[in-house]
Amino acid sequence: MKKKNKKRLRIAFFGNSDVKKRSLSFIDAYDTAQLLSKNNFTIINGGGPGIMLASTLGAVSVHGRAEAVVINPKSQPVAHYEGQYPENISQVKRIYSLKSYQGRLSKLIKLASAYVIFYGGTGTLAEMAYVWSEAKFAFPRQKPIIFYGKKWRKIINTITSELKFEKIEKQICYFVDKPEQVLEIIKTYSK
Repeated sequence: MKKKNKKRLRIAFFGNSDVKKRSLSFIDAYDTAQLLSKNNFTIINGGGPGIMLASTLGAVSVHGRAEAVVINPKSQPVAHYEGQYPENISQVKRIYSLKSYQGRLSKLIKLASAYVIFYGGTGTLAEMAYVWSEAKFAFPRQKPIIFYGKKWRKIINTITSELKFEKIEKQICYFVDKPEQVLEIIKTYSK
């Protein structure tokens, strides 16, 4: 009897594209991707610098698999798009190329089985809102949304208290500040 190959689940990383390699956020993303890769998860990101690069480097440091979802070079916005960062793109095993920012984000979210969100700017905010709305509609079979870092709890509490959020929208978020906590949550969902 043939053994079934268990499909490797993809974990999406979102966050600031401007963080430097010596920053705590970069190191946390690197360590988290490294730990997830050691546990046979595929890391997927937007192909840029910062948190995206950290997640790719963390994965490949243990011979794990990293993938990227990018905007086709012919369709890239002229300004304010981090683009395809060569150090990231050169190390991923697979690149998905889309024609628009919306297509890139939609594909990244569709491919992932869980989302790890680090601090970031408007791009991270857009990604967070998209995955949060998708999780609400999929409840109770939603993909986990994991907010990494101590500030997130306060940010999310402010958002949910100031806006009209339903009870389930508050229940589908996880807050962590260690790579091991990310792994524990993802393992719970992937059983």
